[in-house]
Amino acid sequence: TVQLRVKRQTLANRVYFDASSAARDLAAFKLPAMFLDFETISFAVPIWAGTRPYQQIPFQFSLHRLLRTGRTEHTGFLDVSGRDPSSAFVKALLAACEGAAPIFVYNKGFEGGRIRELATRFPRFARQLNAIEARLVDLHPIAKNHFYHPAQQGSWSIKAVLPAIAPELDYANLEGVQDGGGAQAAFMEAVASETTADRRRTLVAQLWRYCRLDTIAMVRLWAHFSGRQDLVKPVDDALSAGAPV
Repeated sequence: TVQLRVKRQTLANRVYFDASSAARDLAAFKLPAMFLDFETISFAVPIWAGTRPYQQIPFQFSLHRLLRTGRTEHTGFLDVSGRDPSSAFVKALLAACEGAAPIFVYNKGFEGGRIRELATRFPRFARQLNAIEARLVDLHPIAKNHFYHPAQQGSWSIKAVLPAIAPELDYANLEGVQDGGGAQAAFMEAVASETTADRRRTLVAQLWRYCRLDTIAMVRLWAHFSGRQDLVKPVDDALSAGAPV
């Protein structure tokens, strides 16, 4: 059915959007809400104790909180020290996600899987981490079931869907880091001993802009799918903002 929809909308060059169904699927999740994204690194040969080959280790997260007024608040975490970021990541994540608000992600399996792995590695935080995982709400199936723009070219990645809804927030406009692979490369360069301080600051700024755009994107997708575009104010500095403020 989904592939047939892609074919039909592409041939007709027409957007498909079942707005009422999308809004119905999101109606149960009230504001305030959070929007969360992880960046990870993996190594064929582990460099940190307690990790396994090719394990996805989170080194960064971005979290936007959307209030009932439409105001957004941003926080996040990024560690380019070269040490295992996992313990500090867990503590920062628990602090950022405090409360009972729903936590929207785009591809629940990814963030959920990383949270479960962290709960296994840090059993004293397992209860809190499991509670965070239980609050995750996936925007990806909302998009796939109820929205399609021919410009997506058969993809429902957030990088394909976002420009169709908020073209001013195109990932292609980011300097340096524009995707997950770029984020991994930037992290590896940032933690390298030969990297200069100036270059490291540039990489850190690029990582913040990229990960922050992921959660801004989710806020905008939520607004579009829930029919609350009037509530969410455009984030003018989405492509220029650095670290959380």
